Amino acid sequence: MEKGKDRASKLYFSDLGRAREIITLALRRLGIDAGLSEIVIEDPVVSFLDTKISMEKLLDKLYKVKLSDDNTTTFCLIGLENQSKYDAHMLIRAGITSLLLYDWKLSLKEDLKPVFIVVLNMSDDEWQGPTSLEDYFSKEDLSLLGPLMVSVRMLVIDPHGMDEDEMDGLKTDLDLVLKVIKYKSDKDAFCGYINSDERFSNLDEITLKLVSELTNVEMDGGDDNVCKAIEDLIKDSEAKGEAKKVFKLRREGHITIEVAADELGLSVDEYTKREDEYFSSLDKKKDASISS
Repeated sequence: MEKGKDRASKLYFSDLGRAREIITLALRRLGIDAGLSEIVIEDPVVSFLDTKISMEKLLDKLYKVKLSDDNTTTFCLIGLENQSKYDAHMLIRAGITSLLLYDWKLSLKEDLKPVFIVVLNMSDDEWQGPTSLEDYFSKEDLSLLGPLMVSVRMLVIDPHGMDEDEMDGLKTDLDLVLKVIKYKSDKDAFCGYINSDERFSNLDEITLKLVSELTNVEMDGGDDNVCKAIEDLIKDSEAKGEAKKVFKLRREGHITIEVAADELGLSVDEYTKREDEYFSSLDKKKDASISS
């Protein structure tokens, strides 16, 4: 199941709109207000101690980000790691990963740019561990021996402590994923949420897969009512996805209206009504997008 979550989250954040939003959340936590004007997914293989290491073993995604304000334009590297449970070693991995990325850029004879490692906490609980290396050491030791020669930090995006307004302000369905993470360990809060947000009845395939993995539907590891609610949600969303395919095939002339209706188990009249409603809703969304 953990590998399933990794694959689903990697695919989810391959969408640059969603990647842009989680990176913006991370930069806000650094107090960086510069605009994110460009984002590119990196896919490096780094050389360290004569060993080829794929960054996929250390990070779920890596992005090159262009930032600009009134006076300066620069680039930085953002590594994203999605954690299904708290890992005390994550901070050390973040430090190693940062050094490997610097070594990779040096090997390419490129100027070094700051590296930030972002961790999305996908577990059932708040992130409990340190986010900087100094936090592992006692104040007495640091006072006596001075500051550490190597400073390591990471940025944790933790939905459990996030403000609802901050999540509601997101433009993609990242807010839906963050709220699933926040509520999934509380049966009443979770069922209340999925029943209040109509988007759950019309999830795209990528979001549907991530929600399924986050809630452990296939394992049936939680409360029966919660699992039943998610199963019904997924079945409903899959059925609507199948209907969309049939609507499109019929409109493009690949199948007759009789075949389309039979495929969905509907009468021709009922099929015609649902198809018209679907394309009408698409036209309304298009008009709203143009007017905004």
